[in-house]
Amino acid sequence: MKKITFTLFALFLTLWTFGQTDINNLERIDGLWTKKGERVAFTGQFVEYFDNGKIKGKGEFKVGLVHGLRIVYYENGNKSLERNYFNGINDGASIEYYSSGQVKQEANFKNGKEDGTLKAFFENGQVKAVLNFSNGVQQGDYFEYTPEGKLKAQYYFVNGKAGYSPEFIDLTKQALELSKQFKNEEAVKLYGKAIELNPTVAQVYFNRGTCKGNNFDFEGAIKDYDKAIELNPEYMQAYGNRGNAKINMFTSKGNLNPTPEQTDSACEDFHKAVSLGDKTIGTEDMIYIHCKNSKKKKK
Repeated sequence: MKKITFTLFALFLTLWTFGQTDINNLERIDGLWTKKGERVAFTGQFVEYFDNGKIKGKGEFKVGLVHGLRIVYYENGNKSLERNYFNGINDGASIEYYSSGQVKQEANFKNGKEDGTLKAFFENGQVKAVLNFSNGVQQGDYFEYTPEGKLKAQYYFVNGKAGYSPEFIDLTKQALELSKQFKNEEAVKLYGKAIELNPTVAQVYFNRGTCKGNNFDFEGAIKDYDKAIELNPEYMQAYGNRGNAKINMFTSKGNLNPTPEQTDSACEDFHKAVSLGDKTIGTEDMIYIHCKNSKKKKK
C-alpha cells in the first residue's frame, strides 16, 4: 500500500512539473501573477503564444514572481532571450540572440544588476565588445572590435567613467616628461610600452612620432602619424606633422629644394590640415615654400 501511494505521489509531481498555464489565463494583482478569478499568487510553469499559435515564451512563477529560467522566442522559432531570475529579479546568466540564432550578447546579473563580464557579438559571430561590471557599474577594461575582429577602441572604466588604466597613464606621463627634457629615445621606448597596453590611442602614436621626428627618424615618425590618422581621420596636427616629416626626409639629407613630385604627398597633408582648421604660420609657410607648383591641391 505504501508503494502505491508513493507511485501516485510521484506521478502527481510529474504532471505538475510539465503542466504549463497559458499566460492569458493569468493576471497581475499588486505586482504578483495569479490565475484569473483567484487571489492566491500563482506558482507553476507558464507559456505564452504568438497569434499564429507558435510559442512566444515560457518560464515559471514562484508565488507570483518569475523564478528560474525565462525563455523568449522569435516568431521563426529561434530563441530571442534566455535569462535567469530569482524571485522576480534578474539573477544569473543572461543570453540574447539575433533572429538568425547567433548569440548577440552574454551577460550575468546579481540581485538585478549587471555583474561580471558582458560580451556583445556581431551577427557574423565576431566579438563586438567586452565590458566588465561590478554591482551594475561599469568597471575595468573595455574592448571594442570591428566586424572583422580588429581592436577598435580600448578604455579602462572607473565607477562608470571611461579613461585609461593607471599603468598606461603613468607610462605616457613619464614619456612626455622625458620628451620635454629632449630625451627622445627614452620617451619613444616608454610610448612603445604604453602602445602595447593600449594600441588604440591616436595621441600616443602622435607623441611618439614627434619624438622620432625630433630624433631625425622621419620614416618612423611618418609611420606613427599614419597610425594616428588611421585611428582619428580628423587629426589635424597629425596631418601637419606628417607633411613636415615627408619634407624633412629630403631636406635633412641636403636636398633643400625637393621637386614637386617629391613634395606632392606632403602638400596633400598640409592642405588637409588647413581644411581641418590649421591656421598656424608654420603650415602656411610650408605650403608657400613647397606647394606652389604641387599637383596635389586642397581636397
